[in-house]
Amino acid sequence: MKRKKTLEKRLRIFYILLDFFSGAAAYSTLHIVRKRIIEPTRFGIELPLEFNGKFWFAICITAATYILFSALGGTYRDLTRKSRLKQTINTLSTTLVTALILFFLIFLDDYINSYDQYYVTLGTYTLTLFVFSGFFRYILASYVRKQLDSKKLSFKSILVGSGREAGDLLQSFHNDRTKGYDFIGYMKLKGDTVDTRINEIPFLGSINQIRDVANDNQIEDIIIALSSGNSEDIAKIVSDLEDLKLRIHVLPNLFSILSGQVKMESFGRSMIEVKRDLVPPHVAVIKRMFDIVVSIASLLLLSPIILLGVAGVKLSSPGPVFFRQERLGKNGRSFKIIKLRSMVLDAETLGPQLSSVDDPRITPWGRTMRKYRIDELPQFYNVLLGDMAIVGPRPERKFYFEQIVGQAPQYKFLLRVKPGITSWGMVKYGYAENVEEMLERARFDLIYTENITLLSDIKILFYTLVTVLQGRGK
Repeated sequence: MKRKKTLEKRLRIFYILLDFFSGAAAYSTLHIVRKRIIEPTRFGIELPLEFNGKFWFAICITAATYILFSALGGTYRDLTRKSRLKQTINTLSTTLVTALILFFLIFLDDYINSYDQYYVTLGTYTLTLFVFSGFFRYILASYVRKQLDSKKLSFKSILVGSGREAGDLLQSFHNDRTKGYDFIGYMKLKGDTVDTRINEIPFLGSINQIRDVANDNQIEDIIIALSSGNSEDIAKIVSDLEDLKLRIHVLPNLFSILSGQVKMESFGRSMIEVKRDLVPPHVAVIKRMFDIVVSIASLLLLSPIILLGVAGVKLSSPGPVFFRQERLGKNGRSFKIIKLRSMVLDAETLGPQLSSVDDPRITPWGRTMRKYRIDELPQFYNVLLGDMAIVGPRPERKFYFEQIVGQAPQYKFLLRVKPGITSWGMVKYGYAENVEEMLERARFDLIYTENITLLSDIKILFYTLVTVLQGRGK
């Protein structure tokens, strides 16, 4: 395990250094083309090929831009897992994005005689960057491939299943080029028969023990090869292992294939990997920037409404203006949510209670604020602090979240993302008055976590705005 971490770290350093060199080579080639071809055509005379401070500054900026977009695209993550084909596709897409952005920011300002010179400029930079970076990345990915083939690099794995499906999968791993899985044994459902091909690896116990076995043996991969009729068992395994840092792969059924969930992995046996990071790095950055911009704009534009809410709370009920309460954030980390107080002071002296339509604890002004969700506006400050997002599953108190997970363990997946001011569950269901209704709302939020995009966030914001303008909050 330690050797793999060291290898991963060294590979990342090599990738970044060689990408910087590739970026420098691409800009240097572009500089030469501009000085030897583009500008002589423009001025009609030969110009000196200078490598001054401006040139070196441009190299640093353009190379750093390429590294930044590569990082956002996930190039430098899981370097011991990426295939050469995947790296080539990643290199092509990152090269094109970097070249186009630099073209519009820098190269487009060049004075030219014809648009053909733009094509030469853009083509020179793009092709050079792709060739250099692609070559170096191919060499590094080939080194990883060689380590896998020689079994100097492997990933400790458990095979879950003992039937024909598991036997076929195990045999395919032996026959096809290795993916690096080093099976320490298999686990099975109680009462399942054992395919003779499975007996070549040790039996580790029933799936009820999988968490302990994975922890005790520092397992890195779980390969689930159960028949499609065992979907509940598969869901339980995934739920039990949710908080462990390992990869879970599931043998797909026909529905998974037809619905497009299965991606071709080289030419071997394809599997579905359970997503750990629901939001790609570049989407996470864009979403965070979106949250910050919207929060600042909302706090400024809605400040008169917030001040009106503050005045209403102060005049209508004794006690503090703001209400702070501990909620569960991403990965179960607690934070203090901020709201305008809409209930009487000490409303929960008898313990945690959910509000209802006719809740006597809600003040008259509080009822008005809830109708238009004015009480939620201070949460834009929580977003700026990084505790929340604009859109995400509504944050719950630990007391109620434990009840939700106790009835439906899969809802612990909601903690994989930041909670939000509004959510798909709030749009489709609204506020919940009991645990059963919280479960219904959580179902919509779980759908959102599997389909996070900036477009879906904007869609949810639009529906939330309609709800607020119609006064359909409570």
